[in-house]
Amino acid sequence: MTATRTAKLKRTAAAILAAFGWASLALQFWLMMMTAGVMAISPLEGVLRFFSSFGIQANILATLVLTAFAIKRAPDEWLVHPFVRSAVAVYITVAGLIHVLLVRPLWLPIDVLWIAGVVLQCVMPVGYMLFWLVCVRKSGLRWYDPLLWLIYPVFYVGFLLVRGKLSGFYPYPFIDAKTLGYAGVAANTAGLLVVCAAIGFCLLAVGYGAARRQPA
Repeated sequence: MTATRTAKLKRTAAAILAAFGWASLALQFWLMMMTAGVMAISPLEGVLRFFSSFGIQANILATLVLTAFAIKRAPDEWLVHPFVRSAVAVYITVAGLIHVLLVRPLWLPIDVLWIAGVVLQCVMPVGYMLFWLVCVRKSGLRWYDPLLWLIYPVFYVGFLLVRGKLSGFYPYPFIDAKTLGYAGVAANTAGLLVVCAAIGFCLLAVGYGAARRQPA
């Protein structure tokens, strides 16, 4: 198989996965708007809750990366540093783990909500990781990148605490300051950051190994 054909296949696969991502995000957003009245919240609050979800944010980032990869010319890929694409791999993996281990036991989806949830929280994390393994250039990753990738989760938790203080709503039970107190949230956040760092360093190790087989 020629390099051109391989690149085309990779872009086609990325485009298909991106299409699934955008469609599921749109479906999830529509469902949130439809149920806003049932939950007795305003449409604005529904929008804020939708975009406050770490899983939604991670899927938006992943879908943007996949879309950009699908529409760029092959030579342009070598102008893109792997830092961002690898960071997104960490975030969407963590989002999937949070859903499967902490949210899913409390989640009772039905019909299309179940479909959207499966795509965003299961299909997209697995699909993006395969994309990262097969398509993303690994050369250029630095040993301290996993530590820099923690900046986003730290700011995210800070944002949720401020928003939760103002609105009383926390999207995840492990960060509910009303129930756990700030000490409990701090302990859970520290554990989350450890998991993020561990996943990041695992990806870094895989990246170092793959970079040896890729041109610099």
